[in-house]
Amino acid sequence: MFNKRQLLKNIVDLYYQQVEQMETNYDIDNKYATKIQSYYRMYVLHKAYKKNQNATITIQKYCRAYLARQLVKQKLSECKNRRNVSTILIFHQIIYLSNQAQTIQRYFRGYIYRKYVHDFYLRKKQLELMNIKNQNFLQELRSKAEQEKEEEKIRHEQAAKQEFMKLATNLHHLTSTKSQPGIFKPPFAKENPKAFDIEVETQLKIAFQTNVQWKTQKRSGSAQRAVTSQGFRIRPQSQKLK
Repeated sequence: MFNKRQLLKNIVDLYYQQVEQMETNYDIDNKYATKIQSYYRMYVLHKAYKKNQNATITIQKYCRAYLARQLVKQKLSECKNRRNVSTILIFHQIIYLSNQAQTIQRYFRGYIYRKYVHDFYLRKKQLELMNIKNQNFLQELRSKAEQEKEEEKIRHEQAAKQEFMKLATNLHHLTSTKSQPGIFKPPFAKENPKAFDIEVETQLKIAFQTNVQWKTQKRSGSAQRAVTSQGFRIRPQSQKLK
């Protein structure tokens, strides 16, 4: 059975334990909290100090510049009022020398920059070399294109020759004979038609001779017919009538 008194007693004991532990750790917690607060206050004060310091330095800078300009104006006015020629000359000489020093510094900085940072002559030489490389590369591309064009032309010519020879194989009947001129060799033409720098009729003959294989039949010696000097055929001895 659930005991309420025992549960209440446990809760009270736990509460007193927590209170005792809090009292024991109070000094440590207070110490750390104080340190955190001190660091935060130090940060806020340091930030405000830096802000005031920067503002003070800016004000001092503008004040000194203003006072220096006023002093120069005062000196110039005094020189003009007193008509002290030597002082005016010295002042103008200082201004002149200051301008000359600035000009020398400007040219010297330009010389250092051009020599060590951006060398004009080295850059010019690099551009010339790059231009030469580009020209060589373009020349190689042109030669390569011409070579490929020539090879393509040769391939087309070879294909056309093969096609022509294939067609000319069965056109041997169009060639000329001893009694009748062929189609491609007209008797009254000044020049015969040509294909691939060779006459068409010659091409037909070459195609016919290369593609047609002649079959020769060999006869035995006893079966051969002899022809006399008068042109009469004679039979062999084995075939004479008895």
